Amino acid sequence: MEAQLGKPLDVSELKPCALCRRGMMHDGNIVFYEITLGQCVVDVGNVQRMHGLEMMMGGAVGLARAFYPSNTVAQRLPAERHLVCQSCLLESSGLSRLMEAENG
Repeated sequence: MEAQLGKPLDVSELKPCALCRRGMMHDGNIVFYEITLGQCVVDVGNVQRMHGLEMMMGGAVGLARAFYPSNTVAQRLPAERHLVCQSCLLESSGLSRLMEAENG
């Protein structure tokens, strides 16, 4: 199976590693990672209203969702793009587990 290539990375987009602040090939690895990190903030008021309607409908979640005007549970904040060298990715247990899950 042949790997499909995405959009090339231009030299103007190259930055130091977001974790160790060294260059992407400082340890000789030719692989590094581009990670887009986004945050979400729960809309507590909306979630409480949704839950209240669900309770009024006897716990019928599907029925409550049909009647509720908004099913928004959170707002996305603008995502940030980071480059991470392979050494840092492998040292970071959370990131390496995420990569294993994606490739698993």
